[in-house]
Amino acid sequence: MNILLIGLGSIGKRHLNNILSLGYTNMSVVSRKEILPKEFEHLTVYKNIQEAVIVQNFTTAVICVPTAQHIKTLQECLQANIQHIYLEKPVSHNYKGVEEILTSYPTANIYVGFDMHYDLGLQKVTSIIKENVIGNIVSVNAQVGQYLPDWRPYEDYSKGMSAKKETGGGVLLDLVHEFDYLYWLFGNAKTIASINKNSGSLNIETEDVAEVLIQFQSGIIGTIHLDYLQQKLIRNCFITGSKGSIKWDLTSSKVEWILADKSTQEFNYTGFERNDRFVNIMKDFLSQKHNHLTTNFQQGLVSLKMVLAAKYSSENNVFVMLDEFHPA
Repeated sequence: MNILLIGLGSIGKRHLNNILSLGYTNMSVVSRKEILPKEFEHLTVYKNIQEAVIVQNFTTAVICVPTAQHIKTLQECLQANIQHIYLEKPVSHNYKGVEEILTSYPTANIYVGFDMHYDLGLQKVTSIIKENVIGNIVSVNAQVGQYLPDWRPYEDYSKGMSAKKETGGGVLLDLVHEFDYLYWLFGNAKTIASINKNSGSLNIETEDVAEVLIQFQSGIIGTIHLDYLQQKLIRNCFITGSKGSIKWDLTSSKVEWILADKSTQEFNYTGFERNDRFVNIMKDFLSQKHNHLTTNFQQGLVSLKMVLAAKYSSENNVFVMLDEFHPA
């Protein structure tokens, strides 16, 4: 396996460290930096994909560039006959070029980086739902918020990817995990409505708060709250069933569920580190192991379509029927 990692920002460095820790040594990097950080200085660095594939044959690529560059970079990898690709989430910031990839490269093995499936708490939630512990699911409320200036304290947040529309920033795309894991848990959405806002608090171009209403095809109704403003990270989900409820809280690494007899049970996974998710998803990708935790390209497009529908809803003050929605 000859691996090319493209983009050496914070997520690129994380993936590179993890891949090396897993024992893979045939690594090269595409980066604008001519000199790599000290821990990676033994690796070959190329200016672009075209230069890299002239020198070496790569079997595998890991794409970690800004969201707005995802499709272009994916196309370049596929055109270079790299068929085994890890694409960071979300798939893109719009639908341009997506149909071409689906049509021209139907057999490409593309994983999308929804590592939240590897969180032990969400996996526990999945098992509780499958075992029908809380009866029929009626509603779900997900929320996430974290103060944007704290995300990457080593850089000026107002000049980063999240702050700019052209690079695919904004809470809806940045925090797409919520759309993805609700689809993963409850299936396809039927209708989406949203109100998105730039509060003016952060001096950025993109929306920093959003409230989303979802009706799933199963009849479950849900909400998603997203923001860049919480001074302390919040990430949780509350699921209501006909016979009980579940609360998953990522920040406390706990899942609690209450049954009809008012008894409460708890699953605590405080020893599980955030980076364990990234290590485990990379293990599956590098071993080409597809399972219920992995996300392929077509599945990754589902959450992107939900986000684009939420943007359209807010801009046009309408409810969006997903089956009839054709994103640009």
